[in-house]
Amino acid sequence: MKLSSLIFALAGSGGAAAFLQPSKSPQLQPYLRHEEKSNVAFLTGEVAPKSVSLHMVAIRSPFWRAFDSNDKEVSSDEFIVDRDFSVATTLMAVGIWLTCFGPSNYHEVDMIGGIFHIWFGAFIGKQTMKTRAVFTKDSFELRTVTNKHLGLQADKGLMPKERKNYVLGTDNTWKYDSFVNWDFFPSVDLPILVYFKETQTPKEIQIKGSLGARQMDRRDNGQMHFFPAYANAKQLREQFEVHRCQKIGPVHGEEFKKN
Repeated sequence: MKLSSLIFALAGSGGAAAFLQPSKSPQLQPYLRHEEKSNVAFLTGEVAPKSVSLHMVAIRSPFWRAFDSNDKEVSSDEFIVDRDFSVATTLMAVGIWLTCFGPSNYHEVDMIGGIFHIWFGAFIGKQTMKTRAVFTKDSFELRTVTNKHLGLQADKGLMPKERKNYVLGTDNTWKYDSFVNWDFFPSVDLPILVYFKETQTPKEIQIKGSLGARQMDRRDNGQMHFFPAYANAKQLREQFEVHRCQKIGPVHGEEFKKN
């Protein structure tokens, strides 16, 4: 009984010592270990001995990287179009709606449609985080961010896309003077796809594409390109016009607007 009481008293006095002012008594100072002096000095606001280095490590969520603002400066000769998550979020919202509140009497069909929309929305979302539309002095380019972790964080830098154009195998860079047309589908106010046509791609490797038995482009005046509207459509339009990219007819959605 006496032994347990002694152990309890020693433990209690040791724990409470962390909250006491360091004693000025010279009789007690020799009994304080060097580490204890440092700890007490840290807690009481006194300056720790120079021989002791205090290191504080911040615990940080990996998701906090999404709000880092340590982005590198970009050349003033380039205009980087803001990203737009509207297409990605809309696809994922439709997928969730189909999965949870399927409108048809066939739950399996709704589930398949919902899962496809969620997957495709996530894919477009990744491309939105990864790809940037860039306007330089003489060309329009699609580039890839150099961020180690994709997210909402500011761009650390940009580099040419990791892969060539997946249809043609060419670089994702097009001169302004090669443009034949550009537009937005279904409209500039509700963009899902961005379209442009250029003559930079050699005729021998141009691909016209088709919808079923119908060829999409029957004109022999350039190569068509489509990409999801993961970049701000209003800024894209502004830059196409600023750099005088050739345009045929009015922008979709403005055919019946009066000047």
